[in-house]
Amino acid sequence: MIAQNIRPGDTVIDATCGNGGDTAFLAEAVSPSGHVHAFDIQSEAIQATYARLKKKSLEPYVTLHHCSHEYAASLLTAEEKNSVRAAVFNLGYLPGSDKQIVTSASSTTAAVLSCLHTFPPGVPVIVVIYHGHPGGNAERTAVENLAAEFSEHEVRVLRYSLEFQEKAPPYVLTFEKTAEETPYLSKLVQAYSHISTKG
Repeated sequence: MIAQNIRPGDTVIDATCGNGGDTAFLAEAVSPSGHVHAFDIQSEAIQATYARLKKKSLEPYVTLHHCSHEYAASLLTAEEKNSVRAAVFNLGYLPGSDKQIVTSASSTTAAVLSCLHTFPPGVPVIVVIYHGHPGGNAERTAVENLAAEFSEHEVRVLRYSLEFQEKAPPYVLTFEKTAEETPYLSKLVQAYSHISTKG
């Protein structure tokens, strides 16, 4: 999905850089004239990602942000917002680290809404949902509840999943804004912002 949507020169969001695998893949795809903005709240993840990028000489094409992905859209320039072609989220915990530190329902829903509201129509916001860990089901429920609230005339939601598996494999929800005018989406942004502020 990602490879079909991005080309050299594009701007891409890696909302959860983790150990840098996706970040490096994205940097290779958009270089030499594009750019990746990668986010993570853990310094360990930022350091691991930088090391991976440096090993492949990809660090010039990436800006690492040591902050929550809910700020992803707001930290881009106006030009970058118009050139974004994909945003990717891998939910859950950083592989090989403290499993108690996980993405949260409130920040994830805020980030997805912000990306959809800010970026042009046709930009896929790809969310890989891992739900086999403590807290994972709550976050999955929050993201699915958000998906159910979108107007089908403004946002298209696709689901990709492995079925009939013994364990709880991750699955993908892809959100894509389909209209220039999105009044219902704007109302959702305000509503969720109010909930986040209260929480």
